[in-house]
Amino acid sequence: MNILYVVQNYYPEDTGGAGRSVQMLAEAMARQGHTVSVVRLSDKKGASYAHNGVQIYPLPVRNLYYYYPHAKKQNPAWKKMIWHAIDMFNPFTLWDFNKVLNEVKPDVVNTNTLSGFSTSLFYLVKWKGIRLVHTMRDYYLMCPQSGMYKNGCNCEEICTSCKPFAFVRRLACKKVDVFLANSHFVLERHKLHNMLPDTAKQYAQYNMNAEGPMADVRQRDLTKPLRFGFIGNINATKGTDVLIKAFTHLGAEGWTLAVAGTGAEDFMDYVKCMAPPNVTFLGWAKSAEFYKDVDVLICSSTYHDPLPRVIYEAYKAGLPVIATDRGGNPEIIEDGKTGYTYPADDVGVLASILQKCLDMTSNEYTAMSAAALTKAKIFEPANILSEYAEKIALQR
Repeated sequence: MNILYVVQNYYPEDTGGAGRSVQMLAEAMARQGHTVSVVRLSDKKGASYAHNGVQIYPLPVRNLYYYYPHAKKQNPAWKKMIWHAIDMFNPFTLWDFNKVLNEVKPDVVNTNTLSGFSTSLFYLVKWKGIRLVHTMRDYYLMCPQSGMYKNGCNCEEICTSCKPFAFVRRLACKKVDVFLANSHFVLERHKLHNMLPDTAKQYAQYNMNAEGPMADVRQRDLTKPLRFGFIGNINATKGTDVLIKAFTHLGAEGWTLAVAGTGAEDFMDYVKCMAPPNVTFLGWAKSAEFYKDVDVLICSSTYHDPLPRVIYEAYKAGLPVIATDRGGNPEIIEDGKTGYTYPADDVGVLASILQKCLDMTSNEYTAMSAAALTKAKIFEPANILSEYAEKIALQR
């Protein structure tokens, strides 16, 4: 197949989970002999370039400014309102995208994170008679901010201010042939709000882990402190403050916590001030190396994270995982077997789970590590790629 992926951020930028997932998928499909291209957004127009068998086309953002969700400098509210109004249905991006379609001539277009592109792409793809697959990796179709999270709370309904955006995008969704979602939670949330037409096929499709061998089953040395770890953005939506508070409930010995990632300066100061001496803030870290130096990973998101990559990456490294009961987390964590889930924002319950981990025998820890490795097989490239190729196939 000749496949064109569309994603907001992609190599060589710091892309986040969605960009990394699309990159792994695109490069793996290229290795299997498919012709693969990627359209990504850029702060300026640039020439196409190749990387690991994939041809990449950077397109400029045809809006008031280049949108990057983790940018330190925030634009004023009035400018954001205009930006999102244009992004409701952006006709200006179609000119650049049409030129790529004419050059690549794909059999399948697989759109992903669309903020900055808009769902106007759906109409152009179908007008050209190309099979259209959309992968839902966030809540963009229902929420201009993509997160359905406001004032520290998850939005269980589509907000009044978001309904016009959802209405326009719901109409555009009628052009899609196949919807994929990176977790069952994300798929069901979109179905709950009637975003997906009955005429389209709809599947949950997990992301894949990086290629490479599984780690060995972990062993715990009871003479050494148990090493907990957190890796990701450090902010309230990732629950880093709740995480640190829970560790203040533990005794002073027998554990360490490594926190890898960055965040806004004021929030970083806040969590560092409350952190016990056993907590180390590492800044940015390579995940593969980070997993080698911890015994238990914690995923503390307070918002409905679709399905954090860190969970199944940790499984492949043989790590048990403690995660909140939000988003897609519970569907891949077997409580008491591959890890534990806890109610987000509940410091007391999290502290009790941390203590339970500290009290584990060596055999109990080894059994949990083995179960994590077994669970990781679901996300192995060979399994994911065969499922994915079947779901997007031109003839079904």
